[in-house]
Amino acid sequence: MKSKRAPILACDTPSQPITTNKTMVNLDELRKKYEQIQKAQSGGGNDDFLKKFFMMEEGTSVIRVLPTQEDGNEFYAETAIHRLNDKNYHCPRVKGGDCPVCDLYYRLWKIEGPRKDEAQDLARQIKPRKRYYTNVVDRRDGTVKILSMGMKLFGKILDCFFDEDYGDITNLEEGWDFKVVKDTQGQWPNYDKSGPKPKQSEAGSKKEVAEWMDSLHDIHGLVKVAAYEHLKQMAMELEALVSDRPTGNGTPTSTSDDDDTDFLSNLKSLNVD
Repeated sequence: MKSKRAPILACDTPSQPITTNKTMVNLDELRKKYEQIQKAQSGGGNDDFLKKFFMMEEGTSVIRVLPTQEDGNEFYAETAIHRLNDKNYHCPRVKGGDCPVCDLYYRLWKIEGPRKDEAQDLARQIKPRKRYYTNVVDRRDGTVKILSMGMKLFGKILDCFFDEDYGDITNLEEGWDFKVVKDTQGQWPNYDKSGPKPKQSEAGSKKEVAEWMDSLHDIHGLVKVAAYEHLKQMAMELEALVSDRPTGNGTPTSTSDDDDTDFLSNLKSLNVD
């Protein structure tokens, strides 16, 4: 009868490689890899790019929308996003170019017959969705971040400019802080309760304002369009799916223009392709 071995406790783990069933296992290296995976899964990776962005929490967050210092540019940058194969791409039309994905989008809605439902589902997935970037002060920590938002929340900010009780909320001396109220109802976030704070105020002290304005992010530089041929090839491959895939195997995908969580999770890909 074989004797039972005492379990190896965490504190007793050897630092040298051990042999198990003819396989050399370096526990130190394995532990490092395990910690990297745990850190990435918990969102604790050293991703400096995403740290630039304002993360909208459930409930109420307060920001101050900052003006631009660039002549000829608005305080916001506008784009449209295509979602292709789980990655985000800026639509070339925002830069005045032709977009093969938009062309495919319109063709898909014209398909009739047994492929109609699949074609329309694909069209919904690749639909160009408006996105807006603006520099804001995060009142939680007093730092300048990029607010990325869909049409509804951006519309709430624009409402202030045309409301007789408010005006230019980006005014550093006589503007307003803005409350972002995120209320997730079902699958998608809702921002209907968002709006300016009632009291007009200075954005901050002269020193704070100077530091903030020196820390503005290049929001217009975020809009980088992929090469036309690359998008054309992807559009052709997607169209082939509708033509070649057996009917009835499509899985409808719901998407929302205001799903900031989904957008931010794929944001970095916008500046890679």
